[in-house]
Amino acid sequence: MLRRLAKVPIAVRVLCPVAAAVVVAGLVVVVAGRAAEVAPASAAVVEQTAVTGPKVSGDEPTSSAATTTTTPPGGSSVSKTSVASTSVPPPKAPETTKRVEAPWFADRVGAATQVISVVGAGGSNATLSTWHQSGGEWTSVLGAVAAKVGAPGISGNYGESSSATPAGVFAITGAFGRQADPGAGVSYLRVDNEDWWVSDVGSPDYNTHQRCARGTCKFNERVSENLWEQGAVYDYALVMGVNAQRVPGAGSAFFVHVTNGAATAGCVAVPADTVVSILRWVRPGTVIALR
Repeated sequence: MLRRLAKVPIAVRVLCPVAAAVVVAGLVVVVAGRAAEVAPASAAVVEQTAVTGPKVSGDEPTSSAATTTTTPPGGSSVSKTSVASTSVPPPKAPETTKRVEAPWFADRVGAATQVISVVGAGGSNATLSTWHQSGGEWTSVLGAVAAKVGAPGISGNYGESSSATPAGVFAITGAFGRQADPGAGVSYLRVDNEDWWVSDVGSPDYNTHQRCARGTCKFNERVSENLWEQGAVYDYALVMGVNAQRVPGAGSAFFVHVTNGAATAGCVAVPADTVVSILRWVRPGTVIALR
């Protein structure tokens, strides 16, 4: 702010336009884009402060310069300039969220949190893996394992007249085996030579487990499976809930069991240690998804 001065005679003449200035007592101060020259006044001391700075754009640093000019009585003017600079910190980098791609079956398994995935790889070859879901995110539990399926592969066209492995999503409804329970997370039945799975389309017991001594069963034993007599492939097995309505001819006896290296009759077969690992991991509500 300029100090108030005693009134003194002044003579003014217009100079070329400059930055805004006011002329008082022999000083030039810019006002409204024109400059004026005032005759010197005696014993007057005036301070002029002009503040300039670069245009601020975005995050460029800002600075200001202050110039002070003092005219002592009978002396020449003295100017002092001080510069203050303020740096604006750069903006923070946007936060990034790691995107986890959902597995292929994510929108097909409903509220299931444990899934056995089987993906066909051509012919009787497939890949099996297991997955767990928590908080909306899926985590692979058991990595890709080579598996065997039916000779035609995985297909929606399956039944008693086909050896294709069913495509779709099915519940794991239980487990069984010729060997002792390895610690299964679902109900496990240790079978003997009186345990059967009925594939007789004319029987009311179609697609169920039954017990009877050979030669005494009420269903056709020739088209049904004696679970003990099938040998090591049924040392450990999980039951796939295919054709849960037991529609005659729509398919029976679909399991995840131990492989012998050959194509199956519609089941999924993997090494024995893999079946045991799945048995210990599986829980009620687990489903198997196949494509």
